[in-house]
Amino acid sequence: ASYVGAWDSIRALFARSPVAKERAYTAGTFSFNSGNGRCPACGGNGFEHVEMQFLSDVYLRCPDCDGRRFRTEVLDAQLEGRSIADVLDMTVSEATKFFAANDEVRRALAPLADVGLEYLRLGQPVPTLSGGEAQRLKLAAAFASERPGSVLIVLDEPTVGLHAVDVTPLLRLLRRRVIAGDTAIVIEHDMQVAARADWVVYLGPGAGPDGGTLVAAGRPLEVARAAGSLTAPYLARALGLSRSPLVGPRPDAGSRRRKPERASLRHGAP
Repeated sequence: ASYVGAWDSIRALFARSPVAKERAYTAGTFSFNSGNGRCPACGGNGFEHVEMQFLSDVYLRCPDCDGRRFRTEVLDAQLEGRSIADVLDMTVSEATKFFAANDEVRRALAPLADVGLEYLRLGQPVPTLSGGEAQRLKLAAAFASERPGSVLIVLDEPTVGLHAVDVTPLLRLLRRRVIAGDTAIVIEHDMQVAARADWVVYLGPGAGPDGGTLVAAGRPLEVARAAGSLTAPYLARALGLSRSPLVGPRPDAGSRRRKPERASLRHGAP
């Protein structure tokens, strides 16, 4: 919730609740990072960190707040019967429904669902995320920071760390932003992404000193039929065409091929 900017709006809503006004609670009271509202025993973490000398560190639920992160009296301030700790325990899908009437919160949470993170809880610590989840969270935060329309989006390998299933929601999100008036430039080697692009620029033909040349440019179907392109067969397959990927070495690699050396293991001598 903090990463995508929804937490500030949520805390402001709790600060306007009847109990908060009666007790002069501010938005800072509902912060688990600072202030007097957080649990003093765990510092708002909800757990105690126990360092082990030779084993992995242990994280124990805070006995004072029972993992709720806040002082008991702060939890008396509620929105529709839910405390600030209850909101942190909501998934993105549940929170989107709960705050459906608040445009700021709903707009900030929407990119999380768009990239397939609707199952995460708002209070889940970032270090507990997998690599793919962390990558999608960064993408969601980038999209949440700018409203659609006349925005230039530049992404460098956004599918790194993502499962193939998670690429589809990303493509849907990019398509919606383009329809809304944004322009997306994506540097990518995933052919699923290239196949869905409006325009493909293929630089090559190889990598490093063997690259840097404009091999083909055009719509995906045109690039998939480009002669001399090593990427074309794979793009064709992503487009559902019958052309199969290349098998074997590059055409210009014959002169550089060497007979593989034989390795042997001997016992005794170093």
